[in-house]
This record gives sequence, C-alpha cells and structure tokens, in this order.
Amino acid sequence: MSMPRSHLCTVNSGDVKELVDSMMTELMYWQSLRNNGNDGTKCSLIYKVLQCIRAADPNAYEPSVLSIGPYHHGIPSLLPMEKEKWLCLDYVLKLNCNRSLHDYLAVITGLQREARFCYSEDNIMNSRMFVEMLLLDSCFILVCLNGIGGVNVQGVSEEYSHDQHVLTDIAVGNGKETMVESIPNLSWKTKEYIAVKVEQGQVDSPQENKHDNNMETYYGHYKENIDQGEEWYNSSAVYDLLLLENQIPFFVVTKIYELLVDGERNAHRLLSDNLSKFVEGILLYFPLAIQHTDRPKDFDHLLHLCYMYFKPSRGARHKHQLKRSIGHFQTLVFSAYYKFFSSNVDSQEHEETPLSQAHAESMLSVKEFQRWRRAEQYHEAGVEFKAREFDRYNPHSLLDIEFIDGVLHIPCLPVDDKSATLFRNLIAFEQSCPALGNDIASYIHFLCHLISVPDDVALLSRKGVIVHQLDSDEEVSNLFARLLEYIVFDFSGEHYLKSLCQTMEAHYQSRLNRWISWLRHNHFGNPWLGFAALASIVMLFCSIGQTILAFLSFMSM
Repeated sequence: MSMPRSHLCTVNSGDVKELVDSMMTELMYWQSLRNNGNDGTKCSLIYKVLQCIRAADPNAYEPSVLSIGPYHHGIPSLLPMEKEKWLCLDYVLKLNCNRSLHDYLAVITGLQREARFCYSEDNIMNSRMFVEMLLLDSCFILVCLNGIGGVNVQGVSEEYSHDQHVLTDIAVGNGKETMVESIPNLSWKTKEYIAVKVEQGQVDSPQENKHDNNMETYYGHYKENIDQGEEWYNSSAVYDLLLLENQIPFFVVTKIYELLVDGERNAHRLLSDNLSKFVEGILLYFPLAIQHTDRPKDFDHLLHLCYMYFKPSRGARHKHQLKRSIGHFQTLVFSAYYKFFSSNVDSQEHEETPLSQAHAESMLSVKEFQRWRRAEQYHEAGVEFKAREFDRYNPHSLLDIEFIDGVLHIPCLPVDDKSATLFRNLIAFEQSCPALGNDIASYIHFLCHLISVPDDVALLSRKGVIVHQLDSDEEVSNLFARLLEYIVFDFSGEHYLKSLCQTMEAHYQSRLNRWISWLRHNHFGNPWLGFAALASIVMLFCSIGQTILAFLSFMSM
C-alpha cells in the first residue's frame, strides 16, 4: 500500500540529509573496522563476553585486582593497582633517558584509531583517557612481565637499573622483599621450605640452600622460568592478565618497546620471547608442545598467546588406531574358558556377552552415535587409560590425546580453583573468532562427557590422568559440566578429535572387546580363577589330543 502524498510532503529534507550523513559515517566506521585486521584470518577483535555466557560464572570474566584495557578501567576495586602502573611508566622513562613522555604519547596517539578497532565496543572512554590507558598498561606489561629482560638500552639511569625484580614483586602481590626472596637463583620450593624453617627458628642461614642452575625440563619448562611462574601462578593478578575482556593489542606494546630500545635488532622477537617465557611460567603444570626454539612470534594479545600453547600438535589429529584383532587361537581359548564357567555366570550377563556373536562382527563397523561415552563405559569395553608421559624430544600439548591398541593416552590434567577461569576465557576467545577453530571446545566437550560422574573422575585419578586439588571428585565433574553451558559445538561436524571418536566407538561397539574385558575384570583378576582357566585350557587340549589319537588308531586298524 502506497504512502499518502500529503504525508510525504511533510518530510523535512534537512532531517533526511542529516540522517544520511550519520548513517554513512557509521557505515564507513564498520567498513574500516572490517578492513583493519578482522578479515577472517586474524582475530584482532577483543570482545565483551555475552551476558548469557557471563551469567554462568560472572567472576570468571571480571578482573579481581588488575584492569588491562578499557572495559574494566576505572572500577573502584581495581584502582589500587593503578599506582603500580605509574611506577612502571616511571621505570620505562628512566630506563632510556633519550626518550621523553612526549615521544611515547605521540606514538600511542598515532595508534589510537587502530587500537580502537580492536574492541567490539567503542565509545568506552574519550581520546585522552584511552591514550593514557594504553601507555600505562603497555608499560606495566613490559616491566612486570619481564618484557624488557635482556635489553641493553643506551642512557639507562643507574638508579633504576636494578628495580625490575622489585616491581615484579609488587605486581604479584608480595609488596616487599624478604630475606629469602632476596637470594638469587633460589627455587620456589626451597624458598617456601626455608621460610617455614626460619619462622620455626630451625634455620640460621638460608644461603646453604641455593638452587642449582641446571636446565632440566619439567613438562616442557626450563627451570629458569619455574621460579617466576610459581610466584605468578599463586597470585591474583596473573589470571586477570588472561581474561578475554582484560587485554590490549600486542602491536601497541611492541611500538612502545621498539621506541624504548631505539630500533634494536630483533626487538620484536626478543619481546615475544620474553612474554612467551612469562606464559610458560604460568602454564608450568601443563604439558606444552611449543619449545623455546619455536616460541610464537605473532599473536594479538596475551590470551591469544596462551591459547597458542594449548593447540594440539600437528600429528595429534590422526594418531589413533584400533586394538589389534584377536586371532582364532585366542578366540578358542576364551571360548573354552566361557564354557568352563558358564554354570557360574548369571543368565543376564550370559545374554549380554555371547562370544559367538562377538566373533562374527567386524571391529570397524561403527553405529550412529551422538556423544562421547563415560570413562567407566569405555573401561568396561576394555579401554585402558594411561597418563601420557612427557617426552622432551617429542613434546605434546594438553590436547594431544592418542588411542593406540586399546589404550587411551591422555596428557595429565591438573585441576584447581583457577582452572575454570582459564578454560572459560579460552573457550570464550575461541567462540568469538571462528577462524581459530574449535580445538578447546572439542577437548572440553570430550572431557565433560568422559568424567560425567564422580566415579569417572576417581577412575582417571587412579590412572594419574587427572590430578586435582578440589574437595571431592564430584566438584571436578561439576566444574567441567558447567563449562559446557552455552558452548556452540557441532559434535557431528569437523573437529580434531573426530577420528579419535570414531576409533573409540568402533572399539566400544565390539562385543568381543567387551566380552574379553568382562572376563578380565570378573575372573582373571582372581588368581584362583585364573589357575582354573589355565587348567580348563589344558583339559581342552588333552581332550583334543585324545580325540586325534583315537581317530589315528582307528584309521590304522
């Protein structure tokens, strides 16, 4: 139906022109936003977590002591740490006396527009506050995360040449140095031991407990990083630095760093190496496939760098194979054992595990399935669980799961009260950028179904796969069950665990595997029953031999 002409005549052409200008400005803004990095190959946008996801655990996405970036800037509870940022700026200014505050602000001002494009929500703060925030946060990251470690700067002030360790102590919440903390090259375990003994009056000189400086690895970490990582791991600030909403673009930090070192050679690589060491210190309890020789060079922010350490290795996607088929001789042995004990087996169990049907089916035929199964269900089907040992010459990441010859090799998973926060933000980051893939979501989806009930957690804990510090196994299973809320994941689609899922399902659906597992769990676990089984096998062969001899003697007559 057409609009009345009288109504069209009342439209003010000036209002329309104003609206056109406004909408064109907005359209140009979003076009420039798309053209400045968000082209589907990079994940430069730093999103705010959706309210529906945040509702599941609001504390997992909000900083507790430290604000980085514009989203939580100025919150009263986070203001005390702002003082430490100013100390870091003062340190940077006096580290290179050839550069002034004007130089740094000029660089940040030139990057302001590009930096604003990296946030999904604009108009958060005015230009002046935004530039000041970027400079202070960049200096905090450079100083307190050891980003300027190993740099030789001309014109450095002697007054500040030794203060980086003190600033790091402030950042992690120590507040002051103690006698034990002032000892160089002392491991965190030794520090903790000495501190207790000194408090008890049992140690006079802590210098006797110095830590040797060897370079052995622990889950892919060099011991030079473990001490620093342990301090950060136990602080509140460290996980604030790994929140999705608590990030600044890495290119801003890089520009400040390049200005500080006056264009030193390999400046970008040195900075990325130093920040990678910091992340390795945080993840010191997790197995890491990335070693010091191939540390990431290009990442958008600290959470992105952390995410890269969790990515599965290249060969982890298809390194799965079915357990070898059992030959006719083994089938005959188990058949004899089944006949020998058939009178002692419950009729219901007898119906569920007929060997004749198991021998006829193919292990490669996989029925339709829509989810993973529980650990105890796999265990009942003969799947063995084993904590994958870390090999420094062939390292693996937390997501590198293998199923070989009926054994599921899972990297050891440490679980504590900080695990949910870390995994939630990794998932939120992955879900906000489809170009990243769905590796973390796949792993959490797999693990959530694997440990659906406390008994599953207990089973994997006995095998050394899960090491947790929570009050009960039920808390662990509930923790991962809550992680699945609002995760967008297509189980039937493409994901890095798909071939593993198909291989394990084929193993699970094999009745022969379930029957053999039932025998092993219910009978061969008892030595007397095992001896009886051996006796039945001997009797079977004696009967066969007697039959053959009788037949030969009959033929010779």
